[in-house]
Amino acid sequence: MKRIALLVVLMLVACSKVEAPAPRPAVPAKPVLAAPTSDSARELVTTSGEFSQYEFTNAAYTLPMRKSAMNEPQLTAAKQLAAAKWLLFRGDYVVLTEKALSDKRFLSRPNDTVDIVPLARKEVTGVTAVRPLRDGNIAVDFDWKWIPNEVGIAFKTGMLHDRYATLGHATATLMNDGGSWSVLRVDPR
Repeated sequence: MKRIALLVVLMLVACSKVEAPAPRPAVPAKPVLAAPTSDSARELVTTSGEFSQYEFTNAAYTLPMRKSAMNEPQLTAAKQLAAAKWLLFRGDYVVLTEKALSDKRFLSRPNDTVDIVPLARKEVTGVTAVRPLRDGNIAVDFDWKWIPNEVGIAFKTGMLHDRYATLGHATATLMNDGGSWSVLRVDPR
C-alpha cells in the first residue's frame, strides 16, 4: 500500500502543471534621440570645447627676436607686425613696442622668442550635412573660418594671411550622452 501511495504521489507530481518562472522585466530601451537640426548642430559645435581646441595652434605664432634667426616668412611677418606698430627693429634685434608689451597676447620667452596668441578666433559659417553613423552617433559636416583679431589683421600677405583667408571644412561627431547630443570630436574633412 505504501508503494501504491508513493507511486500515486510521484505520478501526481510528474503530471502536475509546473509554473514557469515570472518573466523578467523588460530592460527599457535607450530613448531614441532625434538628430539635431542644422541650426542646433551648429550651436552644439560652436559652443563645444572640442571646436575651441580644434586647430588651436594655428591661432598662434612664434617669432624669433633677432632678425638673423628668422627665415624669410618670419621676416615678412615681423615687418608686417612692425608696420602695425606691434614691434620695431633695432639693428639685429626685434623689440616689442609699448603697445605689444601691454597686450597679454605677446608672451616673451627666455629663448629669445615671442609667442603671439591668439591671432584669430574660429567661427562656424555653415552646416553642410547632418547624417547618422552606423554606431548611433551623428556626423555634422560644417565649414568654418578664422576671424583675425587686431593683431591677426596685421598680416596682409604670407602664410598667416593665407591661413586666415581660407575657408576650413571639418566634421564633428556627436554622441547621445543620455538624452542630449554632445560633441565627441572634431576632425578635418
